[in-house]
Amino acid sequence: MSTPAIVVMVLCFAGFLILAFLNPIMDPINTRVRRWVNHTRNPALRPLMILTHKYNDVLSLSVQLIVLTTTVGLIFSSWARAMILMSAMFIQATVVSVCKRLSSVDRPPQIAAHVFMYTGSYPSGHSAASMSFALLVPTVIKPYVPLPVTMVVAFYLFLVALLTAYGRLYLDVHWLSDIFGGWFLSMAVYLFSQSLLI
Repeated sequence: MSTPAIVVMVLCFAGFLILAFLNPIMDPINTRVRRWVNHTRNPALRPLMILTHKYNDVLSLSVQLIVLTTTVGLIFSSWARAMILMSAMFIQATVVSVCKRLSSVDRPPQIAAHVFMYTGSYPSGHSAASMSFALLVPTVIKPYVPLPVTMVVAFYLFLVALLTAYGRLYLDVHWLSDIFGGWFLSMAVYLFSQSLLI
C-alpha cells in the first residue's frame, strides 16, 4: 500500500471517529438538512426510498454478497478476491454495529419512516454498506470483465449508494452526519481492501 493511500485511509477512519464524537456540533447542519428534506419531500418517491432500504438491508445485501462471492470464486476461480470482498463487508458491518451501540446518537424524529428504528443513529449502516459495495465490487470484478461492463456496474452501484443515502434522509431514519460517517468508514475499508486485492 502506498504512503498516500495509507494517509487517506487513516484520514477517512479518523473522520469516521471524529464525527462520532462531534455529532452534537453537527446539530445545526443536520437540522437544516432535515428541514430541507421535509420541505422538498416528494411523496411519489416514497416507494423508491423504501426499496433502497430493503435492497441494502442485512438479508438482501447478504444474499447479493453470497451470490457475487460465489460467482467470483466459481467462475473466475478467484476465491481470494471473493473472500476479501466478503471479509471487508463483514468487518465494516461489525464496526457499524459496535459504533451504533457506543456512540448513542439518537435518530431523528421518525415522522416519515416506514419502519421504526431503535438502534443508535451513527453511522448509517445502509449508506456504509451501499457505498462499500459500490467501491469494492467493480474493483473485485475488474480483472475478469470488460472495462465497459465494469463501468456500467460501477455507475449502477454508485447510483444505488446515492439513492440509499438520500433515502435515509427522506425516511427520517438518519442525520446527514450519519451518512458522511458511513461513507468515511466505507472509504477506509475500501482502501484497506484494495491494498489486499493488488
